[in-house]
Amino acid sequence: MKLLFYPQYPDKEYYSITHIINRLGYQVTRDLEASFDVAFLWSDVTELDCPPELLDAADGKHIINQNCLDISKKHVEQLQYAVFGYGSFIDPLTHKGRCVEKPNANGVKGGRVIDTPIDSFDDSKVYQALIDSTVGDYQQEYRVPVIFGQLPIVYLVQQAVANDSLDYRVQKPPELLGTHMMFSYQEQVNITKFCQLIGLDFGELDIVRCSQSQRLFILDANKTPAGYGMLNYFSWHPQDKEAALDMLTETFDRAINKLLVDNSTSEFANPIGAHNL
Repeated sequence: MKLLFYPQYPDKEYYSITHIINRLGYQVTRDLEASFDVAFLWSDVTELDCPPELLDAADGKHIINQNCLDISKKHVEQLQYAVFGYGSFIDPLTHKGRCVEKPNANGVKGGRVIDTPIDSFDDSKVYQALIDSTVGDYQQEYRVPVIFGQLPIVYLVQQAVANDSLDYRVQKPPELLGTHMMFSYQEQVNITKFCQLIGLDFGELDIVRCSQSQRLFILDANKTPAGYGMLNYFSWHPQDKEAALDMLTETFDRAINKLLVDNSTSEFANPIGAHNL
């Protein structure tokens, strides 16, 4: 199996795809003139267009994440509302209380908790309701890998409730949990629908659950997932790391081989096929 990555290449060890393809023994290339089986639109930016030269080189072959062209927080919020029927954004000029201010661009640090109302707002930022996802002494966040509609596993990330900065909080090692333990069937359907709308064939989502309402909020979509993957800033439990790699690798290999059989993205896998732990 040979994958073409373009216009960039997953050249960092912390990208989960790097570990998956290494375990599978897949060949990779960045050369548009080379032969390949499946292409991968890989660019670590918030917004982009699919390069016409990649479309020409693919010539009908599948391009992973071809339609995942905007992962800004504003776009994520629009699709969150379209799928779930509610969102998290507030008007900082009229809202009274505390809210989260963070960059609209994906993967940019600088989020903080502020008091509202404010006199003016920065259009490069977004303003979200302060969602209380606290369980016990920690705020919980779900990191959810997505592979062609499959939600094989969930990483539970727990952060100590601390100061108003969102960037530097004490975290526990991530826990590996079964998808069905974390989300209802309908929630899995909604998450899968969100991925279809945003064009995310392969990636990871950041999701929180409000402790009061029990509603889910998708906060980020990541098409070049890293950080909570295999080279984490915080130590994995070794058995969880191996189990995660096994599940991600198996799911990715099965999905790629299915693409080669039917060369179609019209049918996403049923989320009920997610793994149980």
